[in-house]
Amino acid sequence: MSQCVQLNSGRPMLTFYSKADARRYAKKFKKKHRKLMPYLCIRCDKWHLRTRSNDEYYRVCSCRDHNGVLKRAYLKLDEIEVVCEKINDKAGFEVVEIYECPEYYDVWHLTSIGKKK
Repeated sequence: MSQCVQLNSGRPMLTFYSKADARRYAKKFKKKHRKLMPYLCIRCDKWHLRTRSNDEYYRVCSCRDHNGVLKRAYLKLDEIEVVCEKINDKAGFEVVEIYECPEYYDVWHLTSIGKKK
């Protein structure tokens, strides 16, 4: 079973041990679903699939949080501002803030704000 999960649903992702296996699976389901593209996961070092339509939003980034989990990368600043605002509104005070990825230009992450005493 994969240790990687889908960010939107939390369900385990399909895992393949080779790019060829991932391509065969993608080709088999090409007519049923949108075109699937294999990619090598830097977290588990195995292959997963993503839709080609996600290319404009998708960025492989090696930034990790304090638990070693890969951070979600946002390619649009206005999109991450909305997410940040929702999280902070739900908490009732500022718990996260936005910062630019040190690895890629124009890619953004969220980070937690330390507790104020």
